[in-house]
Amino acid sequence: MIENFINQLGITEEALQNELREIASISTHQKGEFIIKNNQYIKVLKIVLKGKVRVYQENEDREILIYYLNAMEACTLSLSACFEDCKSTVNAIVEEECTLINIPVRFVRDWNFKYKSWNTFTTKTFRESYNHLINQYANLAFQPLKDRLFDYLLAKADNNIVKKSHQELARELGTTREVISRLLKKLEKNKQLHLGQKEIVLLNNS
Repeated sequence: MIENFINQLGITEEALQNELREIASISTHQKGEFIIKNNQYIKVLKIVLKGKVRVYQENEDREILIYYLNAMEACTLSLSACFEDCKSTVNAIVEEECTLINIPVRFVRDWNFKYKSWNTFTTKTFRESYNHLINQYANLAFQPLKDRLFDYLLAKADNNIVKKSHQELARELGTTREVISRLLKKLEKNKQLHLGQKEIVLLNNS
């Protein structure tokens, strides 16, 4: 898998290839497992090779979704913590069984100055994360919560079915279960979805 990572990232420097083979490790994680916890020092940079990870901040009983990590992506906030030797400000939890490549932070800092391809990767990671956060802010500022909820359901649906509780949706959208339940009932009344006991079914005419 390390060889696939080297190829997909387009790493051309032989010295960096050799360092990755020597010091990087591979790990597999199950759904629901934390790979980063808030207020912990970042000792290892984790890059997703396969699967999906949800990155979020938590305040009391609410969650604010920051972004999802997919294949060949790293958490920008963790990457910045690598350079500053500070604590994580987010949690990262596995949404779909994932495989990670793990790199000690002392190498992450050095490589950014030594190798052009690694610098390109970190710059691209910061740029894409910045663009995503700007879009997130625009959605929060200008899009009604009902529309955000429905868009979120569309993104999460598997064959038009979403298996998430009202409480889970509330946490991930940064609101309360009561608000989510009320909005879901409105969407059902508008014939955009059907509420089952343990699932939400999106209707084709929505």
